[in-house]
Amino acid sequence: MAKVCELCGKGPIVVNSIIRRGKARAEGGVGRKVTGITKSRQVPNLQRVRIRRDGAVLRLRICTKCLKTVHTL
Repeated sequence: MAKVCELCGKGPIVVNSIIRRGKARAEGGVGRKVTGITKSRQVPNLQRVRIRRDGAVLRLRICTKCLKTVHTL
């Protein structure tokens, strides 16, 4: 499966990008207004890594967070 970490299962998520205009009330304005909402996709930072497990070499696509924990073991 593409774009998914093979160790923790972290995959892409959908987020909203909110565009606002105006000056905040705390700064003396009338408040910020939402002028547009656009969906975007955030994918994990995957790296191809060779890991030695039980004498065999595995090639995995893992996220950088898992890469830190694997190399500290």
